[in-house]
Formats: sequence, C-alpha cells, structure tokens
Amino acid sequence: MWSQKLQRYVHALSATEQTAARLALFHPDLFEMHEQRMLPVKPQQHPLSGHARAVGLDLPSLQGTIAVAERLDVLKTHGWIRHYDEQSQETRLVPTPMFGDLLLFLFDGRGPYVVNWSVKLAEEDFNRTINLRRRVRNSNADASAARARHAIEEQLYLDAGIRTVRFVSDTVPPTLDHNLRLLFLHQRPQRQLDRDILRELEDRVRGTVGREPPQVALLGVTHRHGCDYQDVRQAFFCLLWERRVRVDLMDALVLVDQPLRPEKNSVFERFAHLFKREV
Repeated sequence: MWSQKLQRYVHALSATEQTAARLALFHPDLFEMHEQRMLPVKPQQHPLSGHARAVGLDLPSLQGTIAVAERLDVLKTHGWIRHYDEQSQETRLVPTPMFGDLLLFLFDGRGPYVVNWSVKLAEEDFNRTINLRRRVRNSNADASAARARHAIEEQLYLDAGIRTVRFVSDTVPPTLDHNLRLLFLHQRPQRQLDRDILRELEDRVRGTVGREPPQVALLGVTHRHGCDYQDVRQAFFCLLWERRVRVDLMDALVLVDQPLRPEKNSVFERFAHLFKREV
C-alpha cells in the first residue's frame, strides 16, 4: 500500500490491517507508522528516541519481553528456540521475539507520542494463538497462552507510557471503510494539476457540497482549462483524502454523480479513543 504521506509502501498482512492502516494514515496528526515491529526481548530505547520531533524529551525505555514476562509470571509462555553454540558446545534456549501490528507516531499540542494498535479479525481472536495444533489439542491452554502474549505486549508498551488499542474488523463501519479505500487508492496523483487550477477545483467542489454532484465541478474545470478529466477526478479524491474539502464519510458513499453531504460527525471525533495518548 503506497502512502503519499510517508512516501513509502506500507505493509499490511491482512484485510483488517489494511483497514486499520488506512484509518491511521488518514489522521492528520500521524507522522510515522511502523508495521510488524519486533518487540525487544531485552531493554531498548523508547520508539521515539532519536527522532527529530522528540529532541529534549525524557523518554522511558522498553524493558523487554523477557523482563515483562517474568514480572507477569508468564515466562513459560514466551517463545523459545534451542540454539547450539559451537564455541561452548552447548545447546541453549534462546528467546524468540514477538511482533506487533501497527505502531502509530502522532503529534498533538503536547508534542509527539506513540499508540500501539493490536489488530485481529474479531475480538475472540485475542484468545487464540496461531498455533493451530495446540488450539485443537488443548483450547484452554491455547487461550491462556494467547492472553499471556497480549498481556506481555500491552505491559511492555505501558511501561514506556504507550497505550495499546485493540482493533478488529468491525471497528470501522463498512461505509467509512469503503470511502477511505476509495480515497486511498487515489491519494497518489499521476500528474499534478497547476496550483491555480487545483485551487479553483477545491473552491468549486466545496461549493457543490450539499447542493449538486461534484461531477459538475469536475467537468467545469476540465472544459475550462482543457485538462485531462482523469487528472481532475484524481485531484478531487486527493482533496477529500487530505481533508481540504470535508464531507460526510461516515454515513454516505462518496460518488461523483451524487451530491456530497457536509461533514457532521468528524471521523476523528468518532474514533478519538483509538488515537488518544492517555494511558
């Protein structure tokens, strides 16, 4: 998934992660995101350490999953592999790292902060591991291991002042998901319109909201300036993705041949609980 904001491809491992990533990238205060970030088994600096926006901040460290698991008395559920050390000629147990889903880097009036999103298809999946064999043989032990694994991740980040949010497929309603997917697909323009033409398009589209289909504005700009219609259409979707023109994305589908509704319920007011910094 190419992100124009991050200027790189974003990697999502499931449809639900794609939904979550689109919502995160739509947020105007997001400035970075880490996908499938490895959780450190040993102490490590805060994820913001070294970032230009975090200069001068006193950031707590991550204590590592081993220390957290010991504290929670679930060390036996931590992953391990056997490693043969040729130098000592001994076989040792080595901890295997866990991986998170999406780590969001955001900025507000108090400065930068981080929120951890743990993503699953459904809420009950937080009580299942990926070990299908164990799940079949002993569902109780599997559920216990899954809860321990998520407890380790949440406590690891909590110790560093980072809140963990659980995100499932129905966190985002279907209409909003459809609209964000449509806008995301067009947020990388193939050809940029002239700045004055883009400003005119923005004004015209804004003037159609709640009155007439945006197609009227798109065709007007296309014919007046001799532009390629597809370029104008793409620019229109970019205006909505960048929130330069704000319309209802929660309850109405974005269609060029139907009037757009004015924004009444902001996406970020509705989903503020997913992005807030407070632990």
